[in-house]
Amino acid sequence: MPESTDVLRLEGRLTAPEVAELERRHRKRFDGAEAPASVSLADVESVDASALALLLEWQASARERGHEIRFEQPPDSLRVIARLTGVAPLLGWPDSESGDSAGPETS
Repeated sequence: MPESTDVLRLEGRLTAPEVAELERRHRKRFDGAEAPASVSLADVESVDASALALLLEWQASARERGHEIRFEQPPDSLRVIARLTGVAPLLGWPDSESGDSAGPETS
């Protein structure tokens, strides 16, 4: 039986070790016709740049097959990484938001 393709919910940590496992676990889903319409990031607690790389890979795989994926409710830390690297628009996130509480840090 095919898995529901509507929403993939991610949770917990999205750092290099977890991202590698997610990529392996969902490779066939994103490379085939089973890509979800959206990926919920509401329950993601911490991220690093590998999380951003994974989302961009999933987006590229889906687009190659004529599908679009929405990445919903990303944590502020992921939005900051996406904004600083210039890829926020590729993920469907505005480049800057009036409600973005995670501004640049000063040292």
